[in-house]
Amino acid sequence: MMLIITNRKYIYSLLNPSFESPDKEKGYKVSLLLGWIVTLAASGAYISFTRKYETGNYEIIDLIVFSVFNGILEQFMFIFWFFLGCYIGKIISSSNNKLIFTLGYISYAMFSGIIHALFWIKVLPSHEPAIIIMPVFLSIMSLVWMWLVWRYRAVMAIIIMHMFIDFITVGHLNFAWFESFQIIGL
Repeated sequence: MMLIITNRKYIYSLLNPSFESPDKEKGYKVSLLLGWIVTLAASGAYISFTRKYETGNYEIIDLIVFSVFNGILEQFMFIFWFFLGCYIGKIISSSNNKLIFTLGYISYAMFSGIIHALFWIKVLPSHEPAIIIMPVFLSIMSLVWMWLVWRYRAVMAIIIMHMFIDFITVGHLNFAWFESFQIIGL
């Protein structure tokens, strides 16, 4: 994180140069709305297509604290990995914005996939997400989130979206709130 703080001007050069243009806000509201739509869709898909084998033992305060801290800390880690991929893309081709964004997204997606597959699946109450549906929804959501960071610097927006999806999905695993919405049964 210190590297990002000390090299802020360089980090900005990794992001979309359109942010510096007079019409920098163009498309922001639509992108933000799309971010919320895919976040809600991913949350709904998780509830509908995740088989939970047991209900966890969180209290509501545990869920709130987890959602806030995990949403903030994990999102900053994701953004770091996104910046690392953008940095590699900038080294390869300093003027190819599509390559810079794509490598940033791939770097972020690899880290996110690894941390969720190796850590969260093991730590959370016993459950089994749908094999094909969840990676598709989460990949689309992640793509929109990283677009919001890259194009609009909307870090706070995606942190709030991350807190929301954490609250819904981890709440689903620890409480019986949404069991009537499950397509895949208990």
